Amino acid sequence: MTSTAPGSADARPALSPGMARTLQPSAAVAFTVLGAGLWWGWFAWDTVRGGSGSETSGPYEAWQVAGCAVTWIVLVWMGVKVLRPLLLVPALPVGFTAAWILTAAPSDDSGLWGVGAILVAAGTLAGNALLVWVLRSMNRRRGKRTRSAAL
Repeated sequence: MTSTAPGSADARPALSPGMARTLQPSAAVAFTVLGAGLWWGWFAWDTVRGGSGSETSGPYEAWQVAGCAVTWIVLVWMGVKVLRPLLLVPALPVGFTAAWILTAAPSDDSGLWGVGAILVAAGTLAGNALLVWVLRSMNRRRGKRTRSAAL
């Protein structure tokens, strides 16, 4: 059973409001764990720096960053369908930043991992908020077109 016409942009399984409310915290925790998985899966394992002398590059390749970005977009696309924005916006960044901290803090002799953590948190939070807004706007616009075409 769906809440709207089959095939429409808003077709979702019909859940009672109580059931949907109950699942929100669990889904938010799951997306936080997935955010940590993004860090561990795409970046944490690659600790070798490239280059020699003063011309060193970070340990991450462009394909890793692109893969992480595409995976992040897919996760947010799925999250927009199941989570309220207030829970979705911080979920992935919190997990990603926490996993980054677990990797960076133990190996940092300078103590600047805290600054890095703030930058990672701020960047991922801002990017995720923008992505959630864009995807929700696209879903709303698509839903309006589908409803007007049905009339």
